[in-house]
Amino acid sequence: MRKIAVFFGGKSCENEISILTGLFVMNVLDRTKYEIFPVYIDTDGKTYTSPSMTNIDAFRDKDCSRFERIFFEQGGMYAFNEKKKRIKRIAKPDCALNCCHGGLGEGGGVSALAAWNNIPLASPDLTSSGVFMDKCATKLFLRALNVPIVDYIRVNEADYQKRGAFLLKSIESRLKYPVVVKPAHLGSSIGIATAENEEEAKRAIEQAFALDDRVIVEKFLRDKKDVNCAAYSIDGEIYVSEAEESFGAGLYTFEEKYVNRDRETPLSPKTGGIKPLVGELRDKIRAYTKTVYKRMDLKGVVRMDFLVSDGKAYLCEVNAVPGSLAYYLFCERISDARTFFGDLIEDAINRGAAADKSVPTTGILHTVRWRRK
Repeated sequence: MRKIAVFFGGKSCENEISILTGLFVMNVLDRTKYEIFPVYIDTDGKTYTSPSMTNIDAFRDKDCSRFERIFFEQGGMYAFNEKKKRIKRIAKPDCALNCCHGGLGEGGGVSALAAWNNIPLASPDLTSSGVFMDKCATKLFLRALNVPIVDYIRVNEADYQKRGAFLLKSIESRLKYPVVVKPAHLGSSIGIATAENEEEAKRAIEQAFALDDRVIVEKFLRDKKDVNCAAYSIDGEIYVSEAEESFGAGLYTFEEKYVNRDRETPLSPKTGGIKPLVGELRDKIRAYTKTVYKRMDLKGVVRMDFLVSDGKAYLCEVNAVPGSLAYYLFCERISDARTFFGDLIEDAINRGAAADKSVPTTGILHTVRWRRK
């Protein structure tokens, strides 16, 4: 039976959303094939495990004292008893699955931990995770690929402190109002706001700086549509979902995504608000999705969020760890997610076996003569 480490939580304001994704994935995975080892990262960065972590009641009081503290070493997962000063080995995972939203969990921390320990990962690697967690880096990468993006201005906190008035004037001259203000490193629409004038932009930017040290200001697209498209790969072949429109023309807020969602479909958009696109625009969105996935050598399942306005699609964000791992864009039923997640895991294990190579050494230390003064 395969041993699977499922990472969730994280030192992130999206910690609770990540718990929901982790719980969903752990409860869907086929227990006749996989032995599940929960790996919960608390908001203080400490890492825990417990068999009870597959139930949401384990997290309601936010008390981690009853869980086991754990760490990873040479591919093994170990528990550390702080009182008794004892260490015990729990498992050597065959594969890891990243369900952390936001922060270092999604931004490359889990990817690096898995790579460091030679644990195959059914999720994107360190480089792509880091790029797509940063909205500024994402836009630079997409522009290099000639993938359409919304016009924007990047605002660093240090620059804003020195010449904020000039930056505010630049918004009016370069983008025109209204605009959308976003923290550059946060997801789930946390900290996002619209501004109709300079006063509102100033307030939104300063509020965003309370959450991040870099802010993106984008041109607001009126009468826009939010469209999701996802991709994953098996044996090197990339599969792209349909391009699906969700919600309306307003701002895609945290409350719309999670608080007011359909409770029967975990972390997916409202069932009544989804419809597939057709025609040339659908084909372009799917082509952009495949291009980004291929050129960045992505792994696992990745969802890309587009804005459509005046018959043109703009790639807005790339989600290396999408809510519920975007199963709803590929599966008709929740039960189908069992096979979907299993395929991602098996592909990661196969890739890990193929990539297992020895690390060369230079031997330079044998040629250096060291003189001690």
